[in-house]
Amino acid sequence: MTKFLLSLIFALSIVLPSLAKEKVVYIDIKEVFMESKAGIDVKNYIQKKADEARNYIQTKASLANQNDPKAMQELQQEAMQKQQEINELQQRIVTKFTDFIKNAVNEFAKKNGYELVVDKQAVLFGQDKYDKTKDFLKFFDEKYQKEKPKFE
Repeated sequence: MTKFLLSLIFALSIVLPSLAKEKVVYIDIKEVFMESKAGIDVKNYIQKKADEARNYIQTKASLANQNDPKAMQELQQEAMQKQQEINELQQRIVTKFTDFIKNAVNEFAKKNGYELVVDKQAVLFGQDKYDKTKDFLKFFDEKYQKEKPKFE
């Protein structure tokens, strides 16, 4: 009986510390997009490009002959082309930004010994201690400042 208790105590002393540290955590990726320095820079850059395109079309529209159907059709086609260019730019930037986040999550997980990191949107329930969004945001902002990646 004593050998059994000693074996049980020994086994628990090995297992319990490994269970105490969170190995599965979640991060609110939406919050990372909205609040990180990189996310804010990306949103501002896309908005700037969209504003430039809109101003360009508005300037052309003010100079165009409103009574010339051909000129108005060309202006409309050019506006659609500019919108398509902005959409493609946004798609490229978001893809590169998402890849940067994925790489950062991998580094963050390895650095902290996490075995699984999931997006908060996929979590039906999780105690707050498993939410590492704030820690990741700090890590991500530092990584962004250090590496200064270009997403365009």
